[in-house]
Amino acid sequence: MSGTVLITGSTGGLGSAIAKRLAADGYHLALHFHQHIEKAEELRASLPVNGKPHVILQADLRKEDDINYLYTSLKEQGIKIGILINNAGVPSSGLSWKQSPEEWNEVFQVNTTAPWLMSQQAIPMMRELGSGRIIYLSSVVAHRPPVGTGAYAASKAALEGLTRAQAIELARFGITVNCIAPGYYNAGMIDAVEPDIRKEIENNTPLQRLGLSEELAASIAYLCSKEAAFTTGQVMHINGGLYI
Repeated sequence: MSGTVLITGSTGGLGSAIAKRLAADGYHLALHFHQHIEKAEELRASLPVNGKPHVILQADLRKEDDINYLYTSLKEQGIKIGILINNAGVPSSGLSWKQSPEEWNEVFQVNTTAPWLMSQQAIPMMRELGSGRIIYLSSVVAHRPPVGTGAYAASKAALEGLTRAQAIELARFGITVNCIAPGYYNAGMIDAVEPDIRKEIENNTPLQRLGLSEELAASIAYLCSKEAAFTTGQVMHINGGLYI
């Protein structure tokens, strides 16, 4: 694939694993982060460079102006996005019928609206390049939601609908759109889960363990590759058998 890979939420546990795998595969990366520039700089410094240096980009994905500024910065640097990986997301805990509209809307702003806005600005770049890849990160929770995850489950399910719609809209431009619905992994949001609940999750997963961040990164790498050129509009479930 031509063009740069833009990864949102690159400094998180899963985001950094994706960045490391794709950099090892020879891609040029644009690494988005929200806070903690030192983590972004450390990640960039740890990655192999193949040609031009990787870039880091700060943005609060709750703010459309920040997303606009991010793409303005890319254009000023002469960078065109050929692959967009919408990895950033926020968890949510609370009964859906008790949550405030403000809480609900913030979850959707980061998990659903921001990925849509990110894709809107990447698509013209991909059309100029003649091909592209858009990858959304949903969740097993969209299909098997625990109590108290209504906003999160709904926001991720919406991404799956967007994936299917965009796959149809963009096929004629050589742009594929796919979604990965991960199960529970050893990095990312699992860090906030209590040990006893984490153990219960492992016990309820047929493979009796959490996924490895490297395993998720390998699935992302496949969708980025030329071998995945005929794969579009799909939701890939990678969850150790938790949802079948």
